[in-house]
Amino acid sequence: MRTAFLAVMFLAAPAFADEKSAVKEIPTKELKIAFNNDSKVTDPTEIKSADDLAKSPALKGAADDVKKSVDFSKQKLVLFMWSGSGGDRLAVDLKTNAATFTLTRGKTFDLRQHTHLFVVPKDAEVKVAPTK
Repeated sequence: MRTAFLAVMFLAAPAFADEKSAVKEIPTKELKIAFNNDSKVTDPTEIKSADDLAKSPALKGAADDVKKSVDFSKQKLVLFMWSGSGGDRLAVDLKTNAATFTLTRGKTFDLRQHTHLFVVPKDAEVKVAPTK
């Protein structure tokens, strides 16, 4: 009896999870994104509507593919672009309506273009923490 109860609770847990609180990254490798050399990791672009997406110079060529991954009534896009070490890493933490992004600088001396696209809750404040 306990086993059946635990199985039901385990399987039901995802149904009660709040999708609104999830942050997900959209893979950018196959998207036609126009890289902006003037972009900085400390100044991401927030795209809050389908109109903003269509007007975005960077995402104009990928708008149709990106639209499939976001519900603009509940979510927004956060686009990061920067040039830096090939070892640069961007991490995200969502706590109490704030999505905090942290860049960890790589130790290699190669120069690479980085593009990261995230879907975050529409009401979440976007913060960029000091780099490590």
